[in-house]
Amino acid sequence: MPARACETAGDRGGIRRRSFARGPLGRRRGALDRGGVELCGLALARGTRVLFATPHAHAAWDGYPLTLERERLFEEALPVVAQVVSGWGLDLRRGIEVFPTVLRDRDPHEFLLEGTRAVLLEFPGAWLAVEDDSSLVLEAAERLLAVELVPVIAHPERSLGLGADFGIARALVEQGCLLCPNGDSALGANGPLVEQAFWRLLDEGLVALVASDGHSRHRPPRLDQAHRALVECYGEASIEVLFDGSAMPWIR
Repeated sequence: MPARACETAGDRGGIRRRSFARGPLGRRRGALDRGGVELCGLALARGTRVLFATPHAHAAWDGYPLTLERERLFEEALPVVAQVVSGWGLDLRRGIEVFPTVLRDRDPHEFLLEGTRAVLLEFPGAWLAVEDDSSLVLEAAERLLAVELVPVIAHPERSLGLGADFGIARALVEQGCLLCPNGDSALGANGPLVEQAFWRLLDEGLVALVASDGHSRHRPPRLDQAHRALVECYGEASIEVLFDGSAMPWIR
């Protein structure tokens, strides 16, 4: 499949974008506050109006397991940052990106995206080399659906499982999951194979929403470039639903 995404610059102010961002969770409190505020400012400047802060809840063997200390830092810092950025017009909400196996031992309601019935479920990235990643995601999705929660599947296009069997994407959608690829994948930032997977997901109508997956100033929480690329390929009317948050199961 030829690459069709185009790298563009500039801001499309006024779009009420929702996205997910991973900040510097796990450092000392002051650094967390300053880093979080900076990321929020970057998101707001590029058109995001609702931002979910979603630190990782990794498996115990990975880099960022959800320890008591990390949880404490997050719970202390989030309201401080949220109060600051609310004055700017940014709605910062609580979330967690949870690794599939973590749900075997924890109440899934602990990981709700604030104001929704959704949980952001990590599709393990190819860099983790998890051979049974697809089966782990299916298992975790079933756990969430069993208690009437909606799995939002983070960056499926970056997984080994999707590369080995693209049918897993449709299986997850048919199960009731919302697929949420990273916007920068459309721009080739994660390699040509990931870029192809992103556009194939879109072409087959399997994407529910697109997120920034911002981590730092070097990987900022911005969606304006991906939004522009998708508009050029599909037209604004077709893709706005992927950015405006309307696919999310909001609690009314």
